[in-house]
Amino acid sequence: MGAMPLSGQIHRQLMDAILDGTLTGALPSERELAETFGANRHAVREAIKRLQQARLVEVQQGGATRVLNIPDHAGLDLLPELVAGPGRLNHEATTGVLELRACIGADAARLCAERSPGVGAALLDLLPDAAMPDAELAAGSAAYWTALVAGTDSLPYRLALNTLLAGLDAIGDSPAAKDFMTALREESRRADELEQIAHAIRRGDAPAAGETARRLLNSSIPPR
Repeated sequence: MGAMPLSGQIHRQLMDAILDGTLTGALPSERELAETFGANRHAVREAIKRLQQARLVEVQQGGATRVLNIPDHAGLDLLPELVAGPGRLNHEATTGVLELRACIGADAARLCAERSPGVGAALLDLLPDAAMPDAELAAGSAAYWTALVAGTDSLPYRLALNTLLAGLDAIGDSPAAKDFMTALREESRRADELEQIAHAIRRGDAPAAGETARRLLNSSIPPR
């Protein structure tokens, strides 16, 4: 894999500084940033444009660039970066990802049972095997929940799932995430409960599907 482009390196460093709170208020000027990073102003401009697209900064009249408040402006697409940037794991954000996952997963199971009970049979074919290696287990778990969420016929839920899976991938890439990933793997191996969800969906029992999914997914959430 080639080296990250200079604009990407600048974007990465500025984003990390914004996320950890060391960069607030107004950004230095384009010229000052170019001098700081030893880069041309075009690379700086490209980096700032990406920060704008992520709604981390806004360029005001007159050209000044101001850091935005993350909870007020950013979107779910920022979750992977919040969860696990270089060399760190944000435990509060990680717990929040798991809480959001539990809320969406439980409601998705309920909706799937109401709208697409036939998906239950497909889910039974995606149950984990105790002997599965971790990588295969993770892929199988993603396939199970993707099929379940697809059964809701809800595009927003599908998009939210994509973001959550990206966040979980980011968690898994962090050396500090060992305990979190162990809990998720243990959850993914609980074939009995996954089978109960599938059977509840298959018979159209929305309350049972939602409640079983809620219990299962909540089991991986650490205490705050």
